[in-house]
Amino acid sequence: MVKKYISVDVESSGTTPGKYSMLSLGACIVGETSKQFYREIKPLNHNYNHEAMKIACLGLDCLRELGYRKKHDPKSPDFSPLDILQTLDDVGQYPKKVMSDFKDWIVSVTQGFRPILAARPTMFDGMFIAWYFDNFLGENPFGHSGEDINSMYRGYAGDINTNIDRIKLQGQAKHTHNALDDAVEQALKFEQVLSMMAKPAKS
Repeated sequence: MVKKYISVDVESSGTTPGKYSMLSLGACIVGETSKQFYREIKPLNHNYNHEAMKIACLGLDCLRELGYRKKHDPKSPDFSPLDILQTLDDVGQYPKKVMSDFKDWIVSVTQGFRPILAARPTMFDGMFIAWYFDNFLGENPFGHSGEDINSMYRGYAGDINTNIDRIKLQGQAKHTHNALDDAVEQALKFEQVLSMMAKPAKS
C-alpha cells in the first residue's frame, strides 16, 4: 500500500509520557499541509520539567487568549509552569477525546493509503503518540510505522551530522513552538527532502 506521511509535532511537560503529559498535538499531511489537526490537552498530572515547560508554553493558543501574563512568560521571574498546567486543566480537552478525534482524522485523510508518522525525531513525538493511543484507545492507527525526517535527510546528504535545519523555506512557515505551526514547517521541509530523494542520482 502506498504511504501517506503525516507530520506530527508534540509539546509536553517533560521527557517521557505517563510521568509527564502531552500538552498539545499538531499534525498535517505532507504534501497537503492545509489538511490539519490541532488540540490542546488536559494534563495527566502536574509533574513537569521546568525547561520543557519553558518551550511547551510558547505556542499554546489558550495562553494567547488569556492575554499577556508574566507567569506565562518563560523569561519572567514570575514564570509559573503550574499555572499553565492548571489552565489546561480547565480549558484543555480530555486525552481520550483528543486521541479518538486524531484517529478519526488520520483515517479520514489517508483512505486508500498507509498512514506513516513523520517527525524530527520520531523517538520523542512518536513515543508520546504511541503511549497516548495505547493507554486511551488501545489501538494506534500508525501501528509500528514511522519515519525520522532528520535521519532520511542525513542519508540523502551522506552526512551524519546534518539535519533539516539546513533546508530554508520561503514564505511564512516558521518554528514557533505551536505544535501545528511546527508540524507544518516540518512537513514543508520533508516535502523538499522527498523531492530531492526522488531525483535520479548523478552519475
